[in-house]
Amino acid sequence: MFLLPIVLATVRVLFVPLIVGTDLNTDGTSILFESISVGALPLAVLSATLGLIAITSEYTDDSLAASLAAVPSRVMLIVAKTVPSIGLSAISTAAGTAVAGWMASITLTSRGYTVPGLDRSAELLISVVAGAACFAVLGVAFGALARSAVSAAIFFVGIILLMPSTLFYLGGSWVPRLAELLPASALQALTTRAPAEPFALEGTLASELEPFTGFVVLVSGAALLLVVAIAIFVRRSVHLEVSRKVRASRASRSTVGAAGAARGLSFAGVVRSEALKAFTLPSSRWLLALSAGAMVFLAWRWALARIPADILVSPITAWDLTSQTFDEQMTAIAGGLALSQFFIAAFGATIATSDFATGNIRPALAAVPLRGWMLAAKTGIAVTSAMAVGAIALLLAAIVATPIQQDQGFPATLSASIVWISIAKGTIALGLVAALGCGVGMIARSASGALFALATIFVVVSTLTSQMERITVDTPLVWLTNIGRVFPSGRDAAETLGPNTFQPWFQYGNILQLPPGASMVALFLWAAGSLAIAWVLFRRRGV
Repeated sequence: MFLLPIVLATVRVLFVPLIVGTDLNTDGTSILFESISVGALPLAVLSATLGLIAITSEYTDDSLAASLAAVPSRVMLIVAKTVPSIGLSAISTAAGTAVAGWMASITLTSRGYTVPGLDRSAELLISVVAGAACFAVLGVAFGALARSAVSAAIFFVGIILLMPSTLFYLGGSWVPRLAELLPASALQALTTRAPAEPFALEGTLASELEPFTGFVVLVSGAALLLVVAIAIFVRRSVHLEVSRKVRASRASRSTVGAAGAARGLSFAGVVRSEALKAFTLPSSRWLLALSAGAMVFLAWRWALARIPADILVSPITAWDLTSQTFDEQMTAIAGGLALSQFFIAAFGATIATSDFATGNIRPALAAVPLRGWMLAAKTGIAVTSAMAVGAIALLLAAIVATPIQQDQGFPATLSASIVWISIAKGTIALGLVAALGCGVGMIARSASGALFALATIFVVVSTLTSQMERITVDTPLVWLTNIGRVFPSGRDAAETLGPNTFQPWFQYGNILQLPPGASMVALFLWAAGSLAIAWVLFRRRGV
């Protein structure tokens, strides 16, 4: 949290041109403000992670019971978790952002730019700190509501990072009004000062709220969610929840030991044991159901929102309509992967980390000393389940979307080649995403750590690099943007170029744009690389 804003600010001002001659003392206000605000979103995510870890760390075998014995007031316990999270977040963010602003100011001044007074820069710095503090509160509230690091991280990532872009993907006049009430949009409004450009999530529009209004929305949302979390936390039977987890853990250990004793070291027995553990986890069933539901729902919404007259310019020829139908069917079927890929990656991570979370890893390894078999079994279960659910969901998406597209005026048919190509490529992409999630989970050995790592891989990096594109284009730092383009994306891997369509690898300013085939290869390499690292670390680490 201290280093991140410094690095981002350095990238922003590193290649600012030197001002000479008559242009001396050019206004550098926008550059300075962007150097300070570019770290607002990633700092907010890290702050929320602090809050989430602070509360969900209690939900182990006896930690929460012991804490409540020492602090009988549950309200005070939540407050005791919230205040240090806010303080640590604010101090780290303020220190890093202040150093980033100071370095950017010195760099701009040395190159002939004028910078605003300390009061204007300090106002923006305070806004970034306030946003991070509010997100720390959100992290505590999500953790208290979910009572599980896995569930809390999924809900947080879904609402904070995925929902804004998903809403705009759905379309509709109500989207901007609703999106501005979400934490990410409110944070963007709070930390944007003219004439600087706003840093918004990829695929979303910049908020039209004033900074103070964004602050009110963010504070109100954080406070309301914390009050709800406290009210529910006070009424829950926490000791019974802890006891239930202990009993479940002991039963699972007995099952693993019995399975190992009965089946020996046969790989088939290991697979059956891992499958039993995976599908008795409620989170596994929910993640698969959410993934399938997201694909079908987004296919229905996309098909319903598109008509040829809104896309094509009159007069519409038969070739134009056929070509557009190709793209519409592909997007309707595979477009849902933009949201469902995170659920599938989380599913793989949950399977990989379940033994570490419950403490079953020792008895499991006692029953199955060959760690490679265990990793292979977990990965096989994750990939097979993801591909099976994905194939069914993609087929349902095609069945739902095609009649609607026909009613909208597109000559879409279920027998079209793009339908089955999209289903096949989408199924493969989901299997690779599940393998990637399993590899990251085994590396992290922590559900919350793995989920936030996956959120960084699939969402945060793409958002940051897209925002840095305007800054780095036609500079040697364009490779920073291009690195983000080779990060995995199941949505891009499932795409198919239309007939007679050519996509160059490098766009304007040497910006890399991988074609669908290369995106699939990149996704495979990410999955294979994460599993290779997981295998090496799993064999070397102690448990």
